[in-house]
Amino acid sequence: MSFDRIVGQEHVKAQIGAWLSAERMPHAVLVSGPEAVGKRHLAVELAKAVNCRRGSDPCDQCSSCLKIDSLSHPDFHTLLPLPSGSAKLDSAQVLTGLREATLAYLQKEEPVLRNSNIAREHIRFIHREMSYAPTEARRRIAVAFDADCMHRAGANSLLKILEEPPKQAVFILVSAHPERLLPTVLSRTQRLHLKPLTREELTRQIMNEGVEAPRAELAARLSGGSLYRARELVEDRDGLFEERRQLVECFIEAGFNGEDGEYWPIAEEFGGRSERGRLEAFLRLCGVYLRDLFMLAEQRPDDLVNTDRSNRTAAWLEKIRPGRIESAALEVDRAFDDLSRNVDSKLILAGLWNGLRHCRRSSPAPSSSRSHP
Repeated sequence: MSFDRIVGQEHVKAQIGAWLSAERMPHAVLVSGPEAVGKRHLAVELAKAVNCRRGSDPCDQCSSCLKIDSLSHPDFHTLLPLPSGSAKLDSAQVLTGLREATLAYLQKEEPVLRNSNIAREHIRFIHREMSYAPTEARRRIAVAFDADCMHRAGANSLLKILEEPPKQAVFILVSAHPERLLPTVLSRTQRLHLKPLTREELTRQIMNEGVEAPRAELAARLSGGSLYRARELVEDRDGLFEERRQLVECFIEAGFNGEDGEYWPIAEEFGGRSERGRLEAFLRLCGVYLRDLFMLAEQRPDDLVNTDRSNRTAAWLEKIRPGRIESAALEVDRAFDDLSRNVDSKLILAGLWNGLRHCRRSSPAPSSSRSHP
């Protein structure tokens, strides 16, 4: 079992190989794990493996593999959270809309919009499609991406399918937040849990793609275990990553210096829902810098991520109280929670800003309330 398109995750590949070699493929599988570690693509590769005409490993050459890749296989269906109103489309429009949206979704690792959900009507539609006998393949397969994005009515409809799955049907659920699924849904699935890739796995893969070792190593350190993010970092054709790093460094340094006038121009960078992806990346990078500060405070320079910024990080450490780094890092975690609940971006950044200000050696004791600078 090679699954050549999937880097690492050997424990998951071994489990899939055991299922397929014993011809005991579960009716329902949950592919879980952190954001951007390859869950989406593993789900598609698993679907290809189940129905590959040349064996139990996706060959990427037979008609079944090629049709699943293009989402044109009559026995392969997908569910995806879509904006409100999509459920009112007729059957032909549902299939076309889902196919186009899923193709775009698979080309990137960005989360779906927060006002999207898997409509109950789409689940019922897929249930009807899955109840038919396969037309070209051994199994009919349905993949529900971001399966946790459904209202209770939709979740109950899904549960009914999993309780009495149609013969020769396989359902693959994909979720970074399986705890949001109904416990009864979880109990009816076999889980494949993906882990963040190691720095060594990422560095080796990026170097195999033609990137020089120093840049590959930096991308691996900064990627958080995600091959998608590592590739973004090494490409960075427009200099967006370096621009983001400079913005984060300006934000952190101004916070440590108590320069409140610097807060507002940076906060204005992230106005509106369309900036959610940029704000996530900004917060993630803030967390990386705070982690580096903690590593330096603990005298562990070999564990730094931003190795090319070690002098700047060391200079920051001279300005702050090391014992307060952890509280600032907790503000990053809280910011991600607030972001998932659609809290205003300025309020999110204000909490982190105050956390940075309270790290200063001359700062007053932290306040229990979060307020704007």
